[in-house]
Amino acid sequence: MTKTPRVLPETPQASSDLLSDLLGSMHLTGTVLFRAEFREPWLVDTPDCGQLARMLPFRTEHIVPFHVIATGGCWLQLRELDRVWLGEGDAVLLPYGDNHRLGGRGATTPQHIGALLPRPPWSNILVVEHGGPGAATSIVCGLVQCDELLFHPILHHLPPVLHVRSDGGAGDNWLTNTIRHTAAEATRPMPGSRSMLPRLTELMFVEILRMHMQGLSAEAVGWFAAWNDPVAGAALKLLHAAPLRDWSVEELARAAGTSKTVLAERFKHYLEQPPIQYLAGWRMKMAAQHLKSTELPVKTIADHSGYESEAAFSRAFKRHFGSSPADWRKRQTQS
Repeated sequence: MTKTPRVLPETPQASSDLLSDLLGSMHLTGTVLFRAEFREPWLVDTPDCGQLARMLPFRTEHIVPFHVIATGGCWLQLRELDRVWLGEGDAVLLPYGDNHRLGGRGATTPQHIGALLPRPPWSNILVVEHGGPGAATSIVCGLVQCDELLFHPILHHLPPVLHVRSDGGAGDNWLTNTIRHTAAEATRPMPGSRSMLPRLTELMFVEILRMHMQGLSAEAVGWFAAWNDPVAGAALKLLHAAPLRDWSVEELARAAGTSKTVLAERFKHYLEQPPIQYLAGWRMKMAAQHLKSTELPVKTIADHSGYESEAAFSRAFKRHFGSSPADWRKRQTQS
């Protein structure tokens, strides 16, 4: 493990809250889909986010499913990973939206969750019942939608399961109470619940990400680990504060209070690429988001992305996404 160098005192603070800036740009939207009332023995298969999106009564982009255990308990099985037991008051996020199983203690035949859901549209929170005559487990199931293009830097290197236990300790009281409040609002809806639940799920999502970031070990890599590092984190803040600036490695290193060699080393260690390559990728993602969400001409987006000409932008975009900006935009509108 490379030792973390000291950052010089004059290192500028480019952004006081980079995580909030990024999450704000991703258009987070929380949704509680249904409350499951499962009785022993029971076992359900949940599809991946692509299949789930096709089942839902509204248009979605990137989906991060979550489950909150209101009462009872169950295990979660994802791919080849070991089973994870979810107890009452626990919450779990699946950042990549992988297909997974939820089940009780007893053995039984799995049931696809799609077979338990009515055909959309759904006007209220559904109550889905399944299983046998035994002990009950109540689960609040929902998702957080966000723009996958802009979420990708954060998504990369997250674990496939983010699990928050209800017995996490005194420092986790705020999150524990938010999880319990979410479960209560979904289980016993009150006036205003439809407004409260999306906000609660978004708060829960952000707090779980913050807890993950704060709990990373010194050996961790990825965007959150880079953000924690005094050198890579300072450079990230600078790049995101001024993504269209014509940065050089020398200038960025000087602004971050370190040497060019150390900056390149820290970025490579945490993010597997040099800082200027990271910046070019982030610019492309912002440009793609403009193509997807606006009707701005390609030339205007090229100008806003810092390219001298539309042709140069189109060549760079095709290298990054595999097709021209116009063709890529057309496919997005057809999907």
